[in-house]
Amino acid sequence: MRKQFLSLAVTLGMSIAFLLNVNHCVTPSAVVYAAEEKAEGIRIDEEYLVPDIYGWCTYYILVATNETGEDIAISSDFVAIDGNGNVLSKVHDYLDAVRNGQQFILYGQFLNEDIDAASDYDYSFDVRTTDKCSYSMISVDASRNDRYLEVSATNYSESDIQGVGVRTVFMKNGRAVGFDAVNIADYGYTFYGGSTNSQILGYNTKDYDNYILTYASARN
Repeated sequence: MRKQFLSLAVTLGMSIAFLLNVNHCVTPSAVVYAAEEKAEGIRIDEEYLVPDIYGWCTYYILVATNETGEDIAISSDFVAIDGNGNVLSKVHDYLDAVRNGQQFILYGQFLNEDIDAASDYDYSFDVRTTDKCSYSMISVDASRNDRYLEVSATNYSESDIQGVGVRTVFMKNGRAVGFDAVNIADYGYTFYGGSTNSQILGYNTKDYDNYILTYASARN
């Protein structure tokens, strides 16, 4: 079903079984599921549950690929559910522009105090076509040292665009052990034409051997 301006809602359910008396805020990526099936052109590549190092929040992370055949804007609602099916917490995330064929990350950031009784997680998508993608205007490079991952972006166009949103899952022995997200811009959320800027990620995730990095940017 292809329209110039499509809107769809896709609900993909998943259940996560926590081990008895195990604090999921201390056990990084305790359960990971990957789904290969397509959902109206959105392929879910990986799903991760990653706590922050401070015990304050937990990230529910989707790594996905846009296979709709169109450049899209995408938003997602994430919910944490208890054993009786009650919604404990609902959070939201969005990307203004994802190029056709591009891998991307959406995530829900849950306060741990709100999801203490969570046994399941669920999410839904809203997808719309867009002509705001600015991937052809920018380049992104990453350089790792012993302390952090430095990501630089260049806007090769003469036009100001929205900042480049970079999202990274840090891996150790195939398990997700950290997550970080930054916005590369010059002023607020504006990335000036001809500008190069950088940000650091993973400063609090010292021990990792691989990472998944995605980025997104849109024209104003």
